[in-house]
Amino acid sequence: MLNQTFMFENEVAGSGQSIAKIEAYTLKNIPITPPPFRELPKTEGALLLRVETNDGVVGWSTSGYTHPVAIDLINKYLAPRLIGEDPFRTERLPTLFDRHTNERPLGRALQSAMAMIDIACWDIKGKTLGKPVHVLLGGARDRVPVYVTHGAAYDGAPVYSAEELAAEAAHLVMLGNTHVKNTVGRQRIPDPKDDYVRMAAMRDAIGPDIELSMDGNLRMNLAQAAELCDRCHELNISFIEEPIHYNDPANLRDLRQRARIPVAAAENEKFTALQLLQAGSVDFIQPNINNDGGLSAGVRIATLARVFNVPLSHGNGNGPHNIALHAGVQNGGLVEYHYHKWMTYNALFEEVPQPEAGWLTVSQKPGFGLEPKDGIISEYRVK
Repeated sequence: MLNQTFMFENEVAGSGQSIAKIEAYTLKNIPITPPPFRELPKTEGALLLRVETNDGVVGWSTSGYTHPVAIDLINKYLAPRLIGEDPFRTERLPTLFDRHTNERPLGRALQSAMAMIDIACWDIKGKTLGKPVHVLLGGARDRVPVYVTHGAAYDGAPVYSAEELAAEAAHLVMLGNTHVKNTVGRQRIPDPKDDYVRMAAMRDAIGPDIELSMDGNLRMNLAQAAELCDRCHELNISFIEEPIHYNDPANLRDLRQRARIPVAAAENEKFTALQLLQAGSVDFIQPNINNDGGLSAGVRIATLARVFNVPLSHGNGNGPHNIALHAGVQNGGLVEYHYHKWMTYNALFEEVPQPEAGWLTVSQKPGFGLEPKDGIISEYRVK
């Protein structure tokens, strides 16, 4: 009976254009451009997904979640069920797994895998219709504001000193960037005094007219975050991103009421965007389409945010894909150019948008406009 039902559903969905092939790849040791003034990191890995239709249209996506379990999940579990489905029916595809997943017991891996599939299907929609994805969403604008996140230490490299952060921030501003962001609370026990010194060094280096923000990466309790905001108020901080453990809505709301710095959250969610909005926890809501259910979920969050009159922002390394959401919907906003992760996009894809005087111009090519470079899979694929 189960097999008969499976065949019937795929026969119905398989009329017209349908998904013919899905394959996910793990890539390793891809050469990237290291950050200014440092030699590492100079290589990176990535997850890349290819979805092909029966009429030869190919959609691509990648993920901010790089655990290899997502590859097996797609290739061995999700792909067989999705073959024959209509890629335009992006609201249908997640429902095919509802009864089997029991509200996502596989957690972030499944959520990210489904996000990759959703993004690839939207890429297919755009290519089939000959339209950029942001135009399919409504085409609110053709460029979006951008900020640059920098100063992250990788591959066992030492943490940036305040002097290094200041020098790197000044260099990025010299290149024409108008908004920079750095991580706070990164110590084993968060230290607001030390973080203030680091942020103050950056402000001194870039001057009063450049926007400066900070990212807490969910590492602080309410008292630590409140102290940091009090200390940094004089630095004219544009926003603080995800300072509180787990994005707890009540604590974020309390911080927002105390602090004189706007609060942004939702890239990493234990709680839902709706809970954050209902609690009045955020000045900016930050869906990341590559981790949080795909573009389809991002559009739903954008619609919720409009109801609460809250603009979108973005805080994740998958900026080149998230541009489409922020350009497409009316309440779209800032997109993050995470230096390290954007270099990975530059290594993977042709014609990745780049910041120019504080803006990113959206690709006008059908789909997302992100096509893998020739030979990137064959050369760096882990088999």
